Amino acid sequence: MNIKKQIRNLYFYEVICGLQIVDVVWVFFLIQRGFSIAQVGIAEGVFHVVSMCCEIPSGMISDTIGRRRTLILSGIVSAAASLLMIVSDYFLLILCAMGLNALSYNLMSGTREALTYDSLLQEGKEEEYLKISSRQESIYQGLNAVTSLMSVVTVAMGYRAAYCLGAVRGLLCAGAAGRLEEAKVNGKFPGKTLSAKALKEGLKNHFRSAFVFLKNNADTRDNMLLSGILSSGSYIVYMFMQEYVVDCGLDPGFIGIPLLFFSGCMMAGAFLAEKTGRFSLFPLLLTAGVGTGVFIGISGSGVLLAAVLAAGMAQLLTEIAVIRLGNENQKVFASEHRATMVSVESMVYSVFMAVLSPAAGTVGKYAGLSAGFAALGVFTGTAAAVLVLKKRRKKKMNM
Repeated sequence: MNIKKQIRNLYFYEVICGLQIVDVVWVFFLIQRGFSIAQVGIAEGVFHVVSMCCEIPSGMISDTIGRRRTLILSGIVSAAASLLMIVSDYFLLILCAMGLNALSYNLMSGTREALTYDSLLQEGKEEEYLKISSRQESIYQGLNAVTSLMSVVTVAMGYRAAYCLGAVRGLLCAGAAGRLEEAKVNGKFPGKTLSAKALKEGLKNHFRSAFVFLKNNADTRDNMLLSGILSSGSYIVYMFMQEYVVDCGLDPGFIGIPLLFFSGCMMAGAFLAEKTGRFSLFPLLLTAGVGTGVFIGISGSGVLLAAVLAAGMAQLLTEIAVIRLGNENQKVFASEHRATMVSVESMVYSVFMAVLSPAAGTVGKYAGLSAGFAALGVFTGTAAAVLVLKKRRKKKMNM
């Protein structure tokens, strides 16, 4: 494998995937079309219920048929989800489109990380994964910042034209995935045998061995829980801030400005995560976890500038913690289960989102988003502190 070419193609794939012009304003589009904030929360909850159910199977499929094929399929499903959003005005069909979008995310989640790590592992460069993954995330968030800046144009063009461009992006993602090279797993390429019988047996054995791994690795399970809590709390803030900044007095045509700032904070967090390899894990996670909870709570401030700054800091701290946790987990994942294990991480995130998103939407509807942010901040910070201190206590007991 030409590892330099592979890394360039992985970066190019991130560029195309990051051009999500609709994702930064989908909440605004639904509200503009007449749906309530509670329905937005339900839609996001459905996304994560589907994601929760499909994460592990999609990871197993990726490990079984190959990562490149799975990423191509992800782009095609993403295009289908965008097209369904265009033709549907009924809430049930909106939920179906959200489900397809979740499936597309499932197919990509875990697969690109596994392909990146195993490409480096194949060439004996796995120690570079923290650096490469941080740069991938920086590229992705940088493009998110660009699309946030474009949100004024996106809102002006309307949801139909925007989702048409989203469908084109999905097809381009499939094309970018086609440029990638499959990495060997234990000396052979996955996906050579694609018969129904072989696939069924492969998935069955895969599930057994993956379950045994998780059962015997409590520290990895705790890492996954912590990552899921921080990611879900920060994303809920990002999602509802699209409405909250308008409630605080910002003109709807300018919601791209705070969204741009949030994406910039995520990009900065991804960049800083690359530098954290020299820092002790536990103080870093405790600071990032509790800090995220505090800033989520402050995001409910009625002062527009304070709310935006706090929400941005929550995104930054979450990126640092989640990327570092992902790097720690990759060190112990077996190559033949790598995509599945990363999918389990994403499934944990989806479990929290499936519960917290509708809950936050309901609280926001009846008690106001400020109360929702406050409750979410307390939960996130407290849960993070408990998990980090638990991890530290276990380590001391095993010394």
